[in-house]
Amino acid sequence: MSRWLLAAISSLSPFGISIMVPLVPMLSISLDRSVSDLQYLFSIYVIGLAVSQPLFGLVTDRIGRRLVLLGGFAVFVGASILLIFVDTLGAMIFLRFMQAVGVGVGTVVARGLIRDHLPPDEALKAFALLTAAMGFTPVIAPVVGGYLASLLGMASVFVVLALLGAGLLLLCVKSIPHDGPVDRGEGQTASLKGYLSLLRSTRFWGHAGAFGFLQGMVFTLLATGSVLFQEQFGLSMQGFSLVWGSSAMVYVFGSFLLSHLSSLGTPQWQHRAVLGMLLVSLSAPGLIAWQGLTLVAVVLPLSSSMLLSGILTPTTMYGAVNAVPRWSGSAAGLSSSVGMTMAGLFSWLGATLYESEPALIMVCFGGAGIGFVLCWWLAHREG
Repeated sequence: MSRWLLAAISSLSPFGISIMVPLVPMLSISLDRSVSDLQYLFSIYVIGLAVSQPLFGLVTDRIGRRLVLLGGFAVFVGASILLIFVDTLGAMIFLRFMQAVGVGVGTVVARGLIRDHLPPDEALKAFALLTAAMGFTPVIAPVVGGYLASLLGMASVFVVLALLGAGLLLLCVKSIPHDGPVDRGEGQTASLKGYLSLLRSTRFWGHAGAFGFLQGMVFTLLATGSVLFQEQFGLSMQGFSLVWGSSAMVYVFGSFLLSHLSSLGTPQWQHRAVLGMLLVSLSAPGLIAWQGLTLVAVVLPLSSSMLLSGILTPTTMYGAVNAVPRWSGSAAGLSSSVGMTMAGLFSWLGATLYESEPALIMVCFGGAGIGFVLCWWLAHREG
């Protein structure tokens, strides 16, 4: 079972949402709808992930991971094929929801398989690879989508998604091992009791909350980033893409370091990274109070947090699925849903605060970082 395959099936989900970004202007013309209407194509995707992943986690523990993974990817491929032919916004929104429901199983199964088959040190490196891949895909996906749409038309984007999904589905058929239920025939009651054990686990909620707040830091700025950089700093869309793409690569670099330097995964270095995140979180509003809303006051905390997030995110992901080891699938689904939900919440909160007072967006950013530190403490207070 290849770690690169697990990284790929995890990355198809963020790839599927990011590849749509450059299509918005073309869809606005072809469908004769406003840009705000088209945002439903993105929000419904996030909702699909947040709703389906906890259910997938429970089902994978109940009947096994392989069967659920293959079924989910088949749904993604089917929805992608149908998107090639639809020409109404309502149909596209429904099919985007089905895409998300299908592809969301990839993240859940990849995390569960890593927890099931690898020892802790190797599992942390595998999670670092997943984090790096999921951080890289949002950078490359809009480039691919924009190039394909301008050269071959919008339908080509959905063709590529269908082909990618089908290719990964075939690889999964060949490479993902056959497995059985985690509850070993003890029935639905045992599965529900296992899920309840997660809900009662302070350690699980500490790690899941930490993961969610890390997503919140990113999405606070992602929601209004292009507007912020254009209106406040006079940067073009290309300038924003350069800044954001560079920050994303810093995130990937942090995960790369963790996967190659085992010392960064030790408690001592992890706690140092958490301390660094606390300093970044406190300095973000501090820089605004000192210098005002400047480019440096935004980019410096952003890039610093991205580096630290690349190092810390794999640990929070592994900690969540390892909190109650027997129910790693359920934990993977629920923790991923927590991340998606908090990403959506902070996207809304960042946009709302920006409309009120642009500088408040960095207060929200810093608050998410402090929330991460508190959740980290909660997860490790007994260790």
